Amino acid sequence: MKKSFANRLILNFTCVVFLGFLVVYFLFNFLIDTHIRQVAETELNREVMTIQENEFFDYIPLVGFDGYANFQIRTNRIQRNIVNVDTIIIDEHGIILHPHPQNLSESESEMIKALATFWLQNQSAFEVSDDMIMTAHHGHTFYMRATPHYFMQSHSLFLETLPVSVLMYTDITPAMNLKSSMNQILLALLATSGTLTLAISILLSTRFKQTIKRLSNHAEIIGQGNFNEKITDLSYSEFETLGASMNTMANMLGTYETNQKQFFQNASHELRTPLMSIQGYAEALQSNVFENDFASEIILEESKKMTTLINDILYLSKLNLNENIQLDLQLVTVADLIGGCAKRVQILAQKENKSLLIDKIAKITIETDQDKLERAIINILSNAIRYAHDEIRINCDLKTDQLIITIANDGDAIDPGDLPHIFDRFYKGHNGNTGLGLAITKDIITKLGGTITCENLNQGVQFIICLPIK
Repeated sequence: MKKSFANRLILNFTCVVFLGFLVVYFLFNFLIDTHIRQVAETELNREVMTIQENEFFDYIPLVGFDGYANFQIRTNRIQRNIVNVDTIIIDEHGIILHPHPQNLSESESEMIKALATFWLQNQSAFEVSDDMIMTAHHGHTFYMRATPHYFMQSHSLFLETLPVSVLMYTDITPAMNLKSSMNQILLALLATSGTLTLAISILLSTRFKQTIKRLSNHAEIIGQGNFNEKITDLSYSEFETLGASMNTMANMLGTYETNQKQFFQNASHELRTPLMSIQGYAEALQSNVFENDFASEIILEESKKMTTLINDILYLSKLNLNENIQLDLQLVTVADLIGGCAKRVQILAQKENKSLLIDKIAKITIETDQDKLERAIINILSNAIRYAHDEIRINCDLKTDQLIITIANDGDAIDPGDLPHIFDRFYKGHNGNTGLGLAITKDIITKLGGTITCENLNQGVQFIICLPIK
């Protein structure tokens, strides 16, 4: 069983949206983590530069001594929006000089001791690396840097210095908590938008399937031979375009079917006339009503007409189906082509006491199918001889990249109502023959890549053939 295109469309669309959501989620977290790290690194570097620019730290002795530390550091720290940098000062014996435990809560004091212990245990790592080092304590995450071998200078009565190590740290837990909250909001938004997207895709898919079903039903209606019903009011412009194309196709099929019916009716009529004549004279011969010579001559003429008609019908069918109608392209001299066509109809013109004149022939060689082009030109010349009063004129000229062949006669003008239909099959105007000659001519010229038109002159009718010069 074939897979449903609509279901596959929903699945593919959902997968694309889901993958897009994953990309957004992970890219968001990557960018947030990178931003937090960059901000923390910037703040720590700023603190390092501040320490490096000031080789001594000031301290003030406190009243009283508790054995832990008796110094208060003068600081003028700027509070940042995202991360704040704090400092721990440790003397050469590992004693914390700053911050003083009196200024800290129990949890803060425990955190300071833990960070100091971490630094004491990893001094070598801090000394060889200029990068931040991450550590965690009781659910808090810290970035740390250390700047050892600095001196603190007293502002007491006795000037003295004390070698210390400066440990800088920043607690990024608030930023990470903010990121976590933002992730929850992001996931909620993604889940909501994903659900809405899936619902919308299912809705669109349903409408899509309904539209496809309507188009399929319409195609079945056309296949059953109903070419008059039209399909409109489709969901989307692309389907409207397809529906319009199907309506156009239905019109073309309807026209083709009508033409085919008319073609067979006309063909039957045209064949029936000579057949009835042949049958009648054959019966007359059998009854000895007419002399053998007279009756046989009529039968022979009607047989030739029927043969010509059948050959034309077969030729038209081959042109329609492209069967056995291969173009034999070759270089042809226009003068020889026109001269040969004129010679082949010259006897017919003399028999009708009409003049066939060649005014001008372009000296050019073209690539075409000589036999088919000759047949088309001879059809027009034969038609012109039939309707001309006194003369037929042929003219060949060049216009840009086209060869223009005009064949004019001085006969009566074609009725304006007949003029648009003279190339239609079996269409016969006044004194018309079978109505196939000009239809065959147009099909040949079209297959050769050219065009043919007909127009009335002040005195007569003119056919214009335009062929591309290759």
